[in-house]
Amino acid sequence: MHILAVDVGTTSLKMGVFQDQGNTLKCVQEFSKSYPINVYNQGLFADIEQEKWKTAFLEGCKALEAFLPHIDAISFSGTTPGLTAMDKEGNALYPAILMLDQRSRKQAEDIIRIIGLERILQETANMPVAGGCSLASILWLKENEPEVFRKAACFGHSNTYMVKWLTGTFAIDPSSASLSALYNTAKNDLTWNVEIADTFGLDPARLPLLLPSQESAGKMNPTLARNLGFKKEPPVIIGGNDAVLAAYDAGIREPGEAINVNGTCEITLVCLPRCLPSTEYNIRAHVIKDRWLTLYVMNAGGKAFEWFQSVFCSEMSAEEFWTSFIPRAVEQWIHKESTVRYVPFLMGSRYSLEPLKAEFKGMNQETTREELFVAMVRGLAEYQRAHLKEIALEVPLKPEIFVTGGAVTDALIRVKQKWMRNCSYLYREQSSLRGAALLAKEYLETH
Repeated sequence: MHILAVDVGTTSLKMGVFQDQGNTLKCVQEFSKSYPINVYNQGLFADIEQEKWKTAFLEGCKALEAFLPHIDAISFSGTTPGLTAMDKEGNALYPAILMLDQRSRKQAEDIIRIIGLERILQETANMPVAGGCSLASILWLKENEPEVFRKAACFGHSNTYMVKWLTGTFAIDPSSASLSALYNTAKNDLTWNVEIADTFGLDPARLPLLLPSQESAGKMNPTLARNLGFKKEPPVIIGGNDAVLAAYDAGIREPGEAINVNGTCEITLVCLPRCLPSTEYNIRAHVIKDRWLTLYVMNAGGKAFEWFQSVFCSEMSAEEFWTSFIPRAVEQWIHKESTVRYVPFLMGSRYSLEPLKAEFKGMNQETTREELFVAMVRGLAEYQRAHLKEIALEVPLKPEIFVTGGAVTDALIRVKQKWMRNCSYLYREQSSLRGAALLAKEYLETH
């Protein structure tokens, strides 16, 4: 059994070929392609041309061409929301609006005012906010790009766009649909909230087919498959949200189990036995039955490290920054008292209708960049700690936290142990890709 897993990330696309070896899936080859996103209008707009996803996928197929004839299934992990308006052929009509985007604050406020926050939380389980709410982005397009809204045959996310290209079917999964303000997340019954859609003049027929994460949207288009070097016209599994699939790969199934994902964003997910919506965090449907996951997001996680290097350590290479500067700074300041504090909203907040900003406070003429850096990572850790303390009031937390992602090191785990939660941290590598592969394995074993 050979599986091609694809992770459409915020700033890079990763692909991995996984081989089934009994009780384990072994990744036999990987590919990664970075791409820039567009951040403009004083940081309030954040989007990406979907063609970058296609181009990266095609380059990945070229790099992995020796394995393509053997591929039995393709499965997707993806950044969500990545709101994409598509015509009936699946062509993008406007760049994908990312979760970092803040242009639709007015529309998010309109949804809350018209529907009512209590009902929204009870049914969709998530407070509408700019970027993190598909409906708010759709309404922004309706008001500001009326031709795009009029021409759109379907509004979906990154997996919708890629799967339509490969199979001809518009589809989406519950973990990706959860933050749309259009999915019945609390019930998690594969239904759109028709009443909310109708309230805002959105025909539910313009929304993708809802499929369980383990299901296929169809086989790969035979002509496309042949042109790329596939021999088997593999089924394409709809997959799910990248953070949720990281949790799935880590084996998070029981209430109180948690994972901390460190990519462009930093995300902490805690498994819940029932839907517990709040204005202070997001809720996503898990890819397994009768489970939900909190989704507590800091928009600038790894992005904050990139920013810090570019501003304060620009003379260093990325390798020197990560392997030398970060451990040195943590060693110098993790046990010292510092007056410097960092307010972590470098790219705003998913949980505020206001455009929050980052700040350093308490500096003096002796403040060093090492002290500033540790203040920054402490601020990020304390932000996540607040969520864990809130959830622990409802669900007892397990004594360990899984940790994954490119923006984590041994030194940064020390910071998490001191200021986020004093517990064991278990590292997992490339877990979103493996989570997507596990879904495909489940599909192949049952079909």
